[in-house]
Amino acid sequence: MTSDKFTSAIEAENWINGERWKGEKRGLENVRALLHKLGSPQKHMGKVLHVAGTNGKGSVSAFLAGGLMECGYSVGLFTSPYLRRFNERIMLNGSPVSDNELVHYSNLLHSACTELTNEGVFPTTFELLTALACMYYADKGTDYAVMEVGLGGRLDATNALDTDLSLIAAIGLDHMSVLGNTVEEISKEKAGIMRPGVTCVVMPQSESILSVFSSHASQIGAPLYQSALPSIISQTVDGCSFALDLPLRGSEIINICMAGAYQAYNASLALTGLDLLNIDMEKAAAGVSKTRWAGRLDLRGNTLVDCAHNPQGMTALKEYAEMFFHGRRRVGLIGMMKDKQVDACAAIFQGFTDEIVATNVAWPRAMSAKELATRFYKPCHAFGDVRQAFDKANALAGDDGLVICAGSVYLAGDVINILEGSAYAASR
Repeated sequence: MTSDKFTSAIEAENWINGERWKGEKRGLENVRALLHKLGSPQKHMGKVLHVAGTNGKGSVSAFLAGGLMECGYSVGLFTSPYLRRFNERIMLNGSPVSDNELVHYSNLLHSACTELTNEGVFPTTFELLTALACMYYADKGTDYAVMEVGLGGRLDATNALDTDLSLIAAIGLDHMSVLGNTVEEISKEKAGIMRPGVTCVVMPQSESILSVFSSHASQIGAPLYQSALPSIISQTVDGCSFALDLPLRGSEIINICMAGAYQAYNASLALTGLDLLNIDMEKAAAGVSKTRWAGRLDLRGNTLVDCAHNPQGMTALKEYAEMFFHGRRRVGLIGMMKDKQVDACAAIFQGFTDEIVATNVAWPRAMSAKELATRFYKPCHAFGDVRQAFDKANALAGDDGLVICAGSVYLAGDVINILEGSAYAASR
C-alpha cells in the first residue's frame, strides 16, 4: 500500500530528479537495499542484456531491442539520458512508460524510500530510475530487458542486476573526474559489468583497451568475444550496408537505416550479441535493419541533429558532414556541459562549420553560452535561449545552408522538440 504521494507525472518526475541532490552514492549498497525493499523485482524481468561504453551504447541498446522485438519477444529498453521527454528512459516494446504507470511506480518507490530513510539509505536519481524500470518490467513480464549503463559500469546502479549477456561499446575519454584519466583506467570501470560465467562481447578497439578486457575476463572466468570488423559496402546520407561475420551464423550482409559508418560497428556489436543468444537471426537482423535512434546523425530538413559531446563523437560528425555536405554552408549550433572536453570539441567543431551559435543547455552543469562562445576563433554568437539560438543559426545558414546541432543530448532533444512543435520542456 502506498501513500499516493504523487497524482501527476510531472510531480513524480520532479521528485525523482530532485533526489539527485539529496541522495548519496555509496557503490551498489543503495540500489541493492532499494530493490530488496521492493521485493527484488530484478529477478522477474526476463533475461538482462547489460550495455556499457563511452560512445554508442545507446545505439547498441536500441539495435538489441529492435532485433529482439522483431523475433516476437517482449522487450524492455532502459536508457539515459532521455532525448525529448522523461518517460523515454523506460521503454517497453518501443513505447515509453505511460504517465499513469510512472505515477504508480513512483508512489511505490516513494513509500520504499521513506522506509529506507529511517535506515540511513538515500537513493540517488539514477538508482530510483533503475529500480522503477525493474518493477515495471517485472510486472509486464518482459522476456528481455536491455539495460544501458548510466555512468562507468563497475559501480553503476544497473550493475546490481544479474545479467545474461554483457556488451561493451567504444571506449574514449569522458567523465574523467569519476572514471579515470586514461582509456585503460576507464576500460577497467567498464569491464566491471562482466560476470563469472556470463558471456561478454566487446567492440574492436586498441590493444591497450582489449588487454584490459581480456585480463579481467580471464580473472573472473567470463567468456569473452570480440565482434568482427564490419566491411562497409556503401554509405548513404541515411544509412549504410556492410558485411559481417557472426560467430554462429557466419557471413551476413546487413543494411541499417542509421547514418554514419560508426553505426555499422554498433550494429555489429549488437548482432554478435544477438547471435550468441541463439535466437532467430534472420528475424533479429531484420529488426536491427529497421532500428532508428533519434538524435544520432538525424537529418531533418535543413537541420542535422547529433548528440556528439566528446572528441570521438565530434570526429564522427565531422566525417559525416564532410562526406555528404561538402561545399554547402554549414552553421554550427552548440551547447555543452562544463565537465566535458570543451576545448577539444570546439576545435573539431569549428573545423567543419562556417559560423557558430552557442547556447545554454537546460542543465545545472551546463556552460553558459557566453563562456562557450569564447572557445571559438571563428565568429560565434551567444544566445541563452535555445529557440533564439536555433532561429539565429537558421538565419545564418539561409535557405540552402545546413544547421548542425551538437554538444549535448539535451540540446539535441530541445532542437527536435522545436522542429516538431512539441510542448515538452527541457527540464532534466
